[in-house]
Parts: sequence; structure tokens; C-alpha cells
Amino acid sequence: MLQLIEQASRFLKGKVRKTPVEHSPALSKLLGVPVYLKLESLQITGSFKLRGAMFYLSTLSKEDKKNGIAACSAGNHGLGCAYAAKELGVPCTVFVPKNVDQAKYEKMLQLGATVRKSDFIGYDDTLAWAKKAASEEHLLLISAFDDEKIMAGNGGSLAAEVLEEVPDAVNFILPVGGGGLMGGFSYYMKAKKHETRMIACQHEQSPALKLSLESGKAVTEIPGIETAAGGIEGGLGEHCFEILKSRIDEVALTSEEEIKKGFCWMLENHQYLIEPTAAVVLGCALFGKIKKLQGPTVIVLTGRNVGFATIKSLLR
Repeated sequence: MLQLIEQASRFLKGKVRKTPVEHSPALSKLLGVPVYLKLESLQITGSFKLRGAMFYLSTLSKEDKKNGIAACSAGNHGLGCAYAAKELGVPCTVFVPKNVDQAKYEKMLQLGATVRKSDFIGYDDTLAWAKKAASEEHLLLISAFDDEKIMAGNGGSLAAEVLEEVPDAVNFILPVGGGGLMGGFSYYMKAKKHETRMIACQHEQSPALKLSLESGKAVTEIPGIETAAGGIEGGLGEHCFEILKSRIDEVALTSEEEIKKGFCWMLENHQYLIEPTAAVVLGCALFGKIKKLQGPTVIVLTGRNVGFATIKSLLR
């Protein structure tokens, strides 16, 4: 997959934003090592998901482009696909859970996508519905995470960028839902820098990666939960697990309340708006869920797409 990651990185140069890295004095003091924030929340569509969508759509045949594409998404993958589809003039349908964040829902509509809400709060149930609908309508359903091109674009190209920006970093802390971001990221980092430590952060009520590592096989479906961090809810991709099972050094779990506190902490200490899914890493870092670190550390902030009503409730 290394060749695919390098191909994705070359293609995406100039098409997506090279997001900045910022030193965090507060987190550095707390964790006892230099800590840097990779602000992928400042990406064009508000999350890293644009990378994989842009790269994937660039590989489509003329027939697929004409027929149109579909995505099942808690929001950010749908946004990435909607943006890329608009750029290429490709029809785009996005299937979302019924409790999708309003900001993400409205942005997808503004980009010209057809957005269809399911009757389910869980991602896995919504995906099963989306697969059936896409098959009946002859739409190419692009996986949000369990695809090598998506992993190469999302995690792989991001890892290449991070290594260029913070070459001495040895610890990398990322949120994990379906596993596509960490899959591409860890593949590239472990290939280029063997001494790296990959730390995956998950919601304690939806720890598909942790359960997969314990059982030795991908837990692809998990009961849906009500959470503000919808992007990390649900099962793990099978292809993702094949990569992650030998590359994850630690899985840290955090609670809904800690995620909300992490969201507020980022506003107070760095004045950056991030979405609750991105705050999962802060829930783990701020509340002692991560083992003692040695050496420079990068925390990836994955997105900022959160509706005003959600912001008000989180701040309250």
C-alpha cells in the first residue's frame, strides 16, 4: 500500500490544504513531552475525509462518474465525497444516520448532494440500509474507511505530511472509528519510522478496535450508541483490522463526559473549534487514559464540523 499512499500524496498536492501544526504548551506540560497538534480540522471541508474522497473519485471510470456515486457517512466522509463530486461534476447521494449533526447535513446539501436520512441512530444499521439502496439504484457505494484507496488518501497522505512537518515525532495519537484514518496513517509511519508508537483513542461504549484486538478478528458491527462523537461510533473495517492488528501499540478509551470536556478545553486553551469526534483524543490525553510517553508527540485533530445547537449544548 506504500506505493498507493505515495500516489495519493502526489495527486492531492495543491488540491487539498496542507494543514498547520501547532505546539501545545498546556498539553506538553501535562503529558511531560513536547506535544504538537495537527490541525486537520482546518481542512477545506472541515475534516481529513476530503483527502480520501478526492483521491478515490480521481480513479473512477467514465461510466462510474456518469452513473454517480454514493456514500454512507456520519457526516465528514459524505462532505468529502460531496465536495469532490461537485468538483468533478459527478452525481452524489449520501446516506446518513437520523441523528446526523445538522451542520454536516446542511453543508452536504449546499454542495449539491442528495442526502437521505435513515431510521437508525447507529452507523452500522445505516450502512446496511445504504448498501441495499445503492445496489438497487446501481450506485457505486464508496466506503468511508474499509478501502485501500480511502486509507491511502485519508491516513496515508496525512501521515506523509505530518512526518515532513514534525520529523522527530515518535508518538501519534488519533481517534479510531472504522479504522481508515489510523489504517493508512499507521501503515505509512511504521514503514518509514519503525520506532513510532501508535495510540488509538475510542469511545468506551463503542470500542470496536479494542474488541477486535482482543478477539483476533474484526468486530465489524457494534450496537449503536447516542453520542455527540458520531464519527467514531460503529464497527471496524475488516481491511483496516488487517493493517491495524500489527501496528497499534495502545488503545485508550474515554467517556462521553470526558469528550465534552475535551471539546471545551480546546476552545479555552487554543481557541479552536473542533467537533466532538476530534475531541476523543483530548478526552484520553487530559484524563490520564494514555500511558506515560517518551519523546515528541503529535495529536491529530480530525475535524471541526459541528452544528450551533450542538455547540451550545456542549458549552452548557
